[in-house]
Amino acid sequence: MKRVASYVFFIALCGLALSLEPKKDKKCLREKVITFPELTTSNWAKLHPNESMDLSAVTVCLRFYTEQATPSPCLFSLATPSHPQDFSLRWSGDSKHYQMFIHNTQVEFKGLTFNMNQWNSVCATWDSKSGLAQMFVNEVASIKKVVGTKVSFKGMPVITPGQYQTQYDGGFLQPSIFTGFISDVHVHGQVLTTRQIKTYMGAKSKYKLGDYINWHNLMYTIAGSAQVEEKSHVTFYTKEEQQ
Repeated sequence: MKRVASYVFFIALCGLALSLEPKKDKKCLREKVITFPELTTSNWAKLHPNESMDLSAVTVCLRFYTEQATPSPCLFSLATPSHPQDFSLRWSGDSKHYQMFIHNTQVEFKGLTFNMNQWNSVCATWDSKSGLAQMFVNEVASIKKVVGTKVSFKGMPVITPGQYQTQYDGGFLQPSIFTGFISDVHVHGQVLTTRQIKTYMGAKSKYKLGDYINWHNLMYTIAGSAQVEEKSHVTFYTKEEQQ
């Protein structure tokens, strides 16, 4: 009888644990933001692609709005089993530069703006054939720099905007937690042209939507106090003339 009672109790606990797990949702998040209101590792969002990666080139575009310039807020983190920082972007409050990580190797880009309490538009590109990386922030382009080993992105990624992964699917780093709003995240399996990137930066005309992660058709999970909100409810902005 005790064994039966223990088994029933165990099943009940398992059911409770499953019910408390964040559930995946799929929506069009056009004109919406994910809000990250607290500096804690328990608040996070994960963006889920439809398939495993096998990409020889990548462009990541997003917009962020924050008052936090220190110590090193993370904008985007893509981890694979072989590389926890396979493609990551963050701001360094110490050097006042943007940092890009490709296959766990870091490079910094200088002289690009980080505006507090304003929308910042960011795109970052990398090509495995050349090893060249470049960043674009608020319609200003960086120079190109070599970074990382010249191999493609492979495997099923874990993608966390606003949280910096130090291990695959976790190990969030406290000093790199982002607070504020993140929106319009698109991941492309190619290096976009400068004209396509400028169109995205303008946000007032039809820009190219991501073919790997598409903010307008997004599978995602959020946890803690992170939440999806209307962009018009949290900041002043001009409505996109989007497709």
